[in-house]
Amino acid sequence: MSQITNAAVAVQVAKSLEDEIVSHGWKAGHFVGRRQELAARFGVAPATLGEAIQLLRSRGVVDAKPGPGGGIFVAARSPFMQLSDQLLQLREGKATASDCLRVLDALDGLVLHDAIEHASDHDVAEIRALADRLRTDWETDAASSAMWALHGRIAEITPNELLRSLYTNLVEYIIAEQLEGATAPNTPERLRTHLDFATAVAERSHALASSAIERHRHSSVATLLSS
Repeated sequence: MSQITNAAVAVQVAKSLEDEIVSHGWKAGHFVGRRQELAARFGVAPATLGEAIQLLRSRGVVDAKPGPGGGIFVAARSPFMQLSDQLLQLREGKATASDCLRVLDALDGLVLHDAIEHASDHDVAEIRALADRLRTDWETDAASSAMWALHGRIAEITPNELLRSLYTNLVEYIIAEQLEGATAPNTPERLRTHLDFATAVAERSHALASSAIERHRHSSVATLLSS
């Protein structure tokens, strides 16, 4: 039991350190601290601190240098990790509804066509269920959350990790922050468009996907905001 607890604590310590690095904007080479100092600061055993550091090292967040003058330093960030930092910073409320929705509109076609190519029977079943939920909730206050749930679930199918991460993070941000302006009138045409997203995946129809994406682009919230 203690090993499980220590592993969970190590994850928490790793997250706290990474959040601190990101929030302070520390650059590569910045001194984070010595192992014994960090262990004392977080009130954990050296082994638990070591596990947290290893988690961060494996993700390219920190480097560990031994010997005199050594310690834990911020690692040089890859472009992918920099993008991850920027996605985390969305939680600080720096992105508008229009910013998020314009990006999502540009990516809708990519995630939908990927879903058609890679969806499993399980994926299709869950997407059908979400489409049924959207149909039921369309004229209620739950319509927006049902719509974003469908968008997010379709995006989860793509094997493109970067595309999936970017899209789902933006969807989660919109849902979590309840961004003003992130909803549009619940017209029958918009409902049909979103239901066609689900049908396109279920029927493996790229033609229906392209048609739905074009209709969605003309009726999307981002288009309404920019008009």
